[in-house]
Amino acid sequence: MTDVVRPVTLLTAVLTGIIGAVFAPAPILAQSALEWDTATTAAFDDLPTVSVATDATWPPMEYINRDGELVGFDIDLLREIGRRAGFRPEFTTVAWDGIFAGLIAGHYRMIASSVTLLEERTRVMRFSEPYFTAAQFLVVKSGRSAVQRITDLAGEEVGAQIGTTGSRMVRNTPGVGLRAYDDLGLAVEDLAQGRLGGIVADAAIVEYFVLSNERYGDLLRVAGPAYTVEEYAFAIRMDEGELQTMVNRGLAAVRADGTLEKLHEFWFPGLAGQE
Repeated sequence: MTDVVRPVTLLTAVLTGIIGAVFAPAPILAQSALEWDTATTAAFDDLPTVSVATDATWPPMEYINRDGELVGFDIDLLREIGRRAGFRPEFTTVAWDGIFAGLIAGHYRMIASSVTLLEERTRVMRFSEPYFTAAQFLVVKSGRSAVQRITDLAGEEVGAQIGTTGSRMVRNTPGVGLRAYDDLGLAVEDLAQGRLGGIVADAAIVEYFVLSNERYGDLLRVAGPAYTVEEYAFAIRMDEGELQTMVNRGLAAVRADGTLEKLHEFWFPGLAGQE
């Protein structure tokens, strides 16, 4: 794909040598980065709805905040895209292990849930243009300085969220056992308690949920370099060509006027401004 805006992620920090920096606290109480006036909000509320599935367990991309609200980077972004393109996303939380089957079955029209754009997925669903570049990282206990790659954990179990590219990476590593989780937060806690050798997760999750978290900051560390560079996009039902065009049109507008970068700065405050 061409003309992809690559947002600031933990990958940028690694490549520029600032992995040991102190990151700003994640906005766990955040509601939204969008600052719409009353008229804009009213106009948005009157737009036709589009049903959207999200697995709300990936802060700061999509999650339930302490006030019980669905929030996150993807949520704000799709709402802003919809406002520009003429639709209002109506979100439903769906577990990751069934989210693609639900799309194909027609239970909703699209997915906004940090979906990695993979060729195999394009055979059964459409995708928007990419909007976020991320990577997969291995996280281990801080005291295990000798561990740099997944292969260094031969004979141990490594955690990852079920059905993700991270779980596939672990499964394909000889000698390493995969322990799959519905909620990555449970994997992080098991690692902190010594019940896992490591976890593999997307950069955004690692930065937000591990490195910026006071509970885990001294207990866990990122081991070695990024494994892969991946692009996130919105997944859309195969028969929804018009919706795909609308999403791409809205995304282009959000990108062009700087709104996309403002969302990055809000949801990734500790990494904002890095090139």
